[in-house]
Amino acid sequence: MLAASTLCFTFTVIMGIWIATSAYRGKRPLKILLPLHVGFAIVGATFLLIALNRGDQRLMLNVALAVAVAAFGVIMAWSRRRGYVIVPLFVCHVILGAMFYLSLACFTFFPKF
Repeated sequence: MLAASTLCFTFTVIMGIWIATSAYRGKRPLKILLPLHVGFAIVGATFLLIALNRGDQRLMLNVALAVAVAAFGVIMAWSRRRGYVIVPLFVCHVILGAMFYLSLACFTFFPKF
């Protein structure tokens, strides 16, 4: 389950980078990217919760980071729909997401970590 979660979040990261580079260039990303980004994140979080339920208590940090990353993403989407672009929200979403992904990858590839 942990490997499946890491794979889903790898796709989420790839799509997030694609969305960010499109926004940086001033272009709108493909319409399918945002739902896929969110969808893969939800599926990855589901696999993460299943792994946590099976007794892997190391993942509590990742659950807390995932909640924070999701909260910043939701606030970012809500403010964007209102017409605001709040850069610190984006920065927090990216930094916490990177911390989450690195921690998850370490737990996946180095089981004694």
